[in-house]
Amino acid sequence: MRCKFILVLLCLASSLAFTQESDVDNLFSDSKDIVTQENANNNHSDLTTAFTNAPKLQFSGSFSATGGLGIGYTQWPDLSEPLKYYDGSAGATAATTLVMKAQPSSALSVYGDVSTSLDTTSSAPTYSWSNFTIGSLYFDYYGIPNMGIRGGQFATAWGHGRIFTAINLMQDSASSVNLRVSLPLVLQGLSLFVLANKDYFTSTPTVYEYAYAGMVDHIIGPLRITGAMRYQKKEGLGTLFSVQGTILGVDVFADTVIRYIDTFQQPIIVGGFFKEFSNTRLYGEYQYDGSTLNAQDHSIGLVFLQKRLVSQPLDAGIKWEHTFYDNSGQFIPGLTWSGLPNITLQVALPITYGPENSRYVTNNSDPSKRRIVLAIAAKIEGQF
Repeated sequence: MRCKFILVLLCLASSLAFTQESDVDNLFSDSKDIVTQENANNNHSDLTTAFTNAPKLQFSGSFSATGGLGIGYTQWPDLSEPLKYYDGSAGATAATTLVMKAQPSSALSVYGDVSTSLDTTSSAPTYSWSNFTIGSLYFDYYGIPNMGIRGGQFATAWGHGRIFTAINLMQDSASSVNLRVSLPLVLQGLSLFVLANKDYFTSTPTVYEYAYAGMVDHIIGPLRITGAMRYQKKEGLGTLFSVQGTILGVDVFADTVIRYIDTFQQPIIVGGFFKEFSNTRLYGEYQYDGSTLNAQDHSIGLVFLQKRLVSQPLDAGIKWEHTFYDNSGQFIPGLTWSGLPNITLQVALPITYGPENSRYVTNNSDPSKRRIVLAIAAKIEGQF
């Protein structure tokens, strides 16, 4: 059973903290995803959908709008001059997505989605709806026994990291034209990819400049072992090795990425765990990035969620990220109340710490670069 664990508050860190909201939503959207590859090679769900008697054409969509205010300081408050670093803002964001699913036959299906949005809180605010943009548009073909073919524009993610994603060798897939051939009966799933992206080519595209990739899964006892490889002429060779499983009731994983560009690069390693206790969920990650100067880049991340705090529609959570590389980080406690249909009220207090020019201070998504912000927002959302 798929369980939705909504925690929309914890990533409020921009003017109204809207831009990071989905990050922690995704962490708890499905507990099984913590140790399952997104768009994994095992495509049983694709096969099941393709051969059921679904309607030939379906339309659906979603809408969300958030408004509120943020009150904070660009530097730690000076008690002698309490308004010296004060910065306040108010605004709104909204987005809608339209989805189309078509099934001309039991062997062929087509999926597409388009979206539009507005955002008055960013460093380049917009006050009218943007043009519709295509998020995904692809076909699935199952007319060949024991094989699935997908082609078009779609996103693929490798690795299990939710907080730290440097191990995802397929980050550019969402903006590329992709071809995927899946063989679900080879071990526990084999997928082969060809990707084309405008950034790959110097002039007229050649077959030597495309990106080529492959991933294979195999289960050994309680462990799922994954090996993957990707090559593109400019970026060189990237390899991924993953292990995932359950130990004493705790879901765990470890991913290692090694790149070869003229010479072997230092590895990037991400490990993590997920544990659920009734209404309490705990998720953590550790990352070692050997590609950073001096190869001494260690980071940790932790997400804690307590559902039904005091009253049933009130949830509390904390997200904390810290890098030992320059001792910077971000700490975000938050509350969300969902006592009304389709409406949530959100309060969060993002705190960004570290020296000036440190990683988290520099990458703070707040347009005003506030070190501490009290964010209060209301969100209305629904699906149709």
